[in-house]
Amino acid sequence: MRAEQRFLCDLAERISMPEVYLKIRVLLEKPGARIDDYVKALQTDPMLAIRMIRIANSEFFGFKRQAADLDEAISLIGTIQLHDLLLSSLCMRTFCNMPSPVLDLRQFWRQAIESGIACQTIARLSHVPAGNRFFTLGLLLEIGHAAMFVKAPEQALEALLTSRDQGLPIDAQERKIFGFDYCQLGAELTRLWHLPEVYSHIIGHYLHPELSAPPYRNETYLIYFAQQLFNAPEHFSKTLAAVPLKDDQFGPIPANAKDVVAQEIAQHLDEVYQMLCPLNFVANQGASAP
Repeated sequence: MRAEQRFLCDLAERISMPEVYLKIRVLLEKPGARIDDYVKALQTDPMLAIRMIRIANSEFFGFKRQAADLDEAISLIGTIQLHDLLLSSLCMRTFCNMPSPVLDLRQFWRQAIESGIACQTIARLSHVPAGNRFFTLGLLLEIGHAAMFVKAPEQALEALLTSRDQGLPIDAQERKIFGFDYCQLGAELTRLWHLPEVYSHIIGHYLHPELSAPPYRNETYLIYFAQQLFNAPEHFSKTLAAVPLKDDQFGPIPANAKDVVAQEIAQHLDEVYQMLCPLNFVANQGASAP
């Protein structure tokens, strides 16, 4: 058993996906599944059903008309995108119910949403027809950090502070302390949740996209570029020029991508955060704000 698997063993039950997600996955693999089947599955979780309607009617996720009810929302979103957007909300709900003594969950998830917006925007600018999956991938890139801070907050904080003080990559420092880094842990977590393989592969490889498998390489590079732009926008042009892409299947990233991403984050961050966070978590955060 790998170190990251052992780390997740006693967390597995606490961070497992809820029954409604498993129902949706079963329906996705059922050729004869109808919209009514998805509606019945989501109605077992009323708050989640409301959230899906709000997502269908949101400006950021880009649907062309308004949905009056859950049936229309699912028809509008589509079942594949329903899975990806449902996953975003459920992951946030899972970890918001397990606070860490040293992790600011509000800041963590707002940064995760910013990352998701950056990834979604870069994919759109590059004309990649992947729906909203890039948003969910961006949101989950650091899910391994959330697991570290829930189970081993002192060691996770030590890795973070040492990385900052000594100017070392955080993943290298985590491998010294844990025997694995947050990307490896995040990939293992998505396997524990039985997510589609695209999630574990991209989360596990996005820091080194050249090592990714050919079927996922273009998507992994797009995520890599989005993260470079998100984390170090002043160096993005140099980063983009330094990567030799061959047989890429996405369009060129425009020169004004930094400005477009910044504008999208400024315009949609609060809206998406309010949509995806559990209502009790948002209320508690608001009550404790100065």
